[in-house]
Amino acid sequence: MSWTILRRFHARIEEQCAARGILYPWWVPMIGFGGQLACVGLALGLRDALWTPDPLLLTIPLVLLAPVVQLGFGKWLPWWLDALPALVAAGWLLSVAPSLEHAPIDAAPGLLAFVVADVTARDGLRPGFAVGGIAYGILGAAALFGPGVVGIPVHAILLEVGFVVGAMLLWQMRALLAEREARESAWQQATTAERERIAREIHDLVAHSLSVTLLHITGARHALRDVATGAVSADDAVDEADAALADAEQVGRRAMTDIRRTVSAMADGAGTRQALPGAADIAALVREVDQAGLHVEYAERGDLAQLPDATGLGLYRIAQESLANVAKHAPGSTAHVSLSVSRGSARLVIRNQLDGARPRRADGPGSGLAGMHARAAQLGAALTAGPDGDDWLVDVHLGQRGLELPCGHTIPGLGRLPGAAASGAAS
Repeated sequence: MSWTILRRFHARIEEQCAARGILYPWWVPMIGFGGQLACVGLALGLRDALWTPDPLLLTIPLVLLAPVVQLGFGKWLPWWLDALPALVAAGWLLSVAPSLEHAPIDAAPGLLAFVVADVTARDGLRPGFAVGGIAYGILGAAALFGPGVVGIPVHAILLEVGFVVGAMLLWQMRALLAEREARESAWQQATTAERERIAREIHDLVAHSLSVTLLHITGARHALRDVATGAVSADDAVDEADAALADAEQVGRRAMTDIRRTVSAMADGAGTRQALPGAADIAALVREVDQAGLHVEYAERGDLAQLPDATGLGLYRIAQESLANVAKHAPGSTAHVSLSVSRGSARLVIRNQLDGARPRRADGPGSGLAGMHARAAQLGAALTAGPDGDDWLVDVHLGQRGLELPCGHTIPGLGRLPGAAASGAAS
């Protein structure tokens, strides 16, 4: 039972401190209060007032007044009101001469040192300096106009020590607060960046899969329409529509599998590892879209193997998003995709003829054109996306920086990418 009460007492002290932005453990203020009580008790003993009825015994409730009000009633006192009872008790004790037959020095001035340390550590340097000045005044008044103070140079130094100790505790607490705020800010930034990365990956995956699925469904619808016009036989139309719908079903199932894997990786951490797509996979991407019904012409030049994994993934995602936009906004046009890699640069160009409607710029990051711009910025590439005469042009140009990203390099928003011989986490 006693341990439970003690723990509650400790928790109450720390709650009172934390509510006002003071992150000291419970034992720091307790040492201050305990030191003040010890100094008062020793000073009363030196004045033969500890065990006999004496007005000086009122110095004990004076010292306890501020802690009881703050901890017992939850009333936080300003620094001057918190220090006032202890300063009055110290002045009262110093007005009575101690008996130093059994002690070389008086303990009453030690109370002043604890008060200075407590105010400085809790309320700051200026309040601590003010209380320290008042403490020096009380000490000087007792030496000049009172019974005198034995060892006044030692007591003067103790006041300075109290101020320094309080200042050190204050600096340490503020440094801890600054570190916590910095870590919280870094965590928030990392969380935001991770959310944007996940949003881009899911958007690219869903947009591409839906675009290819819609192309297959459009092909099936056209096949059935040809039956009505007599362009093809019913059997041929059914076979063509069935094949298109089967391809659409396959793309949809694959997309659902990828989405489940992505969500599972978010919830459970890294699971089975799968290689991320790269620049060499753009050709397969083009074939998939072309087979779905969107006419795509592809030209490739240079050694794609020299592209770092991060750069290859970024180019693949930009090509994926661009083709999805073509399928959405200009499904009847022909898309021209070209990828060229040289020793000092790389360039990806996607061009298609506009079908009257122009793609609208996405409103937020991680979707549409804004997502492509974000990926290009992460790669250090220049991206142009917009009308070019009667065409819509997406032009990505990478300089030397984008080609020098090492294997295993981490790009903000893209995550850590594997080396050429290793596999990375699935997107």
